[in-house]
Amino acid sequence: MPSDPSSRESDRAAAQRPPTTIWQRILAAPVTAGLIVLCFAAFLVTLGVCTLRVDDPGAMLSRSWLRLDACSDTLADLGSLRMADLWLDGAWWRVIAAGLLHGSWLHVVLNTWSLWVVGEWVENTWGHARTAVLFALSSVAGCLASAAWVEAPVVVGASAGIMGMAGALWVGRVFGRGVVGQRLRPLSARVLGGWLVVLVALGFFVEMIAQAGHLGGLVAGVLLGLAWSGREAVLGLGARLGLGLGFAGLVLAARQPEGRDGYYEYLGYELLDRGRDEEAAAAFDRALVRRPEEGRLANGVAYGLAKAGVELQRAEELVKRALEEEPENVDYLDTLGWVYCRKGEVEEGMEWLRKASEASGGGEEEIEGHLEGCAGAGVEGADGAAEVDSL
Repeated sequence: MPSDPSSRESDRAAAQRPPTTIWQRILAAPVTAGLIVLCFAAFLVTLGVCTLRVDDPGAMLSRSWLRLDACSDTLADLGSLRMADLWLDGAWWRVIAAGLLHGSWLHVVLNTWSLWVVGEWVENTWGHARTAVLFALSSVAGCLASAAWVEAPVVVGASAGIMGMAGALWVGRVFGRGVVGQRLRPLSARVLGGWLVVLVALGFFVEMIAQAGHLGGLVAGVLLGLAWSGREAVLGLGARLGLGLGFAGLVLAARQPEGRDGYYEYLGYELLDRGRDEEAAAAFDRALVRRPEEGRLANGVAYGLAKAGVELQRAEELVKRALEEEPENVDYLDTLGWVYCRKGEVEEGMEWLRKASEASGGGEEEIEGHLEGCAGAGVEGADGAAEVDSL
């Protein structure tokens, strides 16, 4: 029995009609929805594990909307991009895992909302597989760029992947041909481009934004958008070649970015945590050469030397120089007290350690440990590296 032509036309129109209900939209963008679920699941696991570890879980949870206090070790265990682990251990898997972790409720909510906004368009334009590839490559490129630029000790978040998706959409809208151009025609290139400009501009003023990561993800997305835009084969080949060369360059730059100011500083803190005190002091010393007036680096060298029990006179001079800038800094007071204790000047050391304890309210475990060790006979065994909360 012949079918009705008008019926076939109606069926095609229904198939092309955009989804209207939220469930239809989720089914139409399963990769985007899956990434959102993964981000929230990872955040809830982070909260749960950190709650079991911290001394005051109630306080941590109450502040988790803006910051996960004392959860840096938990995030590191789950895969945050802790730069020193990349440099010392070759933990490259972190450049993949870090894109699904977040540092607060605000962070994960803003990122997943943005992911949904751009992800629907990406998945409708290029399909499920390319959406996954676009997010993954942009996120990894952003993490590598953050490591190469050494912009923070620890980096987490999906924003590099999201910037890459937004960049690909803008390129597809402006330069796309054929199916790509048709599917992105309802999208405003001016509005999307304006938002990208605003987000990049914010990165220059908001300290918590990993700007190098954003730019790395954006560039990767732009190149993929060009490759998939449906234009000339030469342009697509050039974009793919540029992406490959860019990744190779980022990997080489991220392996040991000695030219960046923060490299030796972050390395020093991690070496202290690992008990490699002389190496830590040497790393801080190299950072101090670049920034000779920075008190925290002078204190880092002094503390590393004190823990190692070497060059104690130099350690005393360095931490006193730091104290001239910040006489009430608890870490500096503690370091000076510990230097005196290591020199055998117990009475002087106890005086400075008591000042540090009073200034910190008696709540710093390391300072209290130094007090106990300096007062007793076993000064040698009481040291411990300071926790560095990097997020």
